[in-house]
Amino acid sequence: MSNSIQDNNYIEEDEIDLRELWQTILKGKKIIAIVTTIIVTITFFYVLKMPNSYKSETILIPVAEASGNSLGGLGGLAAMAGVSIGGGGSMTPDVAFTTLLNDYDFMKKFVIANKIVEHYDSPTVDENYVFALGFRGIYDLFHSPVEIDEDYDFDKRVFDVIKSLKKKLSISSDKKTALINVSFTDEDREFAPKMINMFLKDASKYLVSNNLRIIDNKLNYFSREMQRADGFELRQSLSAMISQIVQEKVMMKSKVYYQCDVLTKPAVAYIKDKAKPKRGLILVVAFITSIILGIFLVFFLEFIKKEEEEVTT
Repeated sequence: MSNSIQDNNYIEEDEIDLRELWQTILKGKKIIAIVTTIIVTITFFYVLKMPNSYKSETILIPVAEASGNSLGGLGGLAAMAGVSIGGGGSMTPDVAFTTLLNDYDFMKKFVIANKIVEHYDSPTVDENYVFALGFRGIYDLFHSPVEIDEDYDFDKRVFDVIKSLKKKLSISSDKKTALINVSFTDEDREFAPKMINMFLKDASKYLVSNNLRIIDNKLNYFSREMQRADGFELRQSLSAMISQIVQEKVMMKSKVYYQCDVLTKPAVAYIKDKAKPKRGLILVVAFITSIILGIFLVFFLEFIKKEEEEVTT
């Protein structure tokens, strides 16, 4: 009997607490409304200030190359002489491209050679930007062009641009189809496909040059061995290997990009097909967050009020 009375008292106390909480929220509804209005308004102008970002992408078809294992016993002979016969086929194109993307020395040369820093620092870099409702007044109000002064650190600027490019440039491979997707996201939808072409062109040039050097080492090695060979069968095997390596060299030079054929070319994205920002989602999150902050502020002010009343009494 006593337990049931105690339970009822607990329930009544809980109900009273919930009523008090609700009454506190109702009393502070103006504060909540003001906080919500201020935060949502600031967020609204912020998303209007943000230009659209567009993604351009290309799909590449990797071409498998013959492995060095096909050389049979000659592979061991070349290895003993310190000549690599594995070729570039041991590394897939997507891994090779990603490796160069993360290599600072290559990216530094790439950025400088293609004048990418000059592109982003140009006063007209934002002339192709697209804004919500076609209104760019808020962006122009808060945006100021990059000013180059005497203390301008070019190396630091190159480093910053490389960091930005690594976030914007994505290289991935589909495990089922082996197709390689290279994409770039930028506020300038016309610059995005240019960036993809520039990177793939320079990366392929570097990788092909490196692989051709390895292939030439193979040819020189097997040519010397063929001149020293006595047996007909050995000379015939070496001749076949030289022919195979020459074919590998021709194949390497025939591709537009390193070990890849192009399935789809990068194109300028449609003006309404933006990748980000998700303005609607940002506003919804800001609205919910502002209500929570407003309620917290109301309870905090009510707590301070009660503390002051207790002190005065």
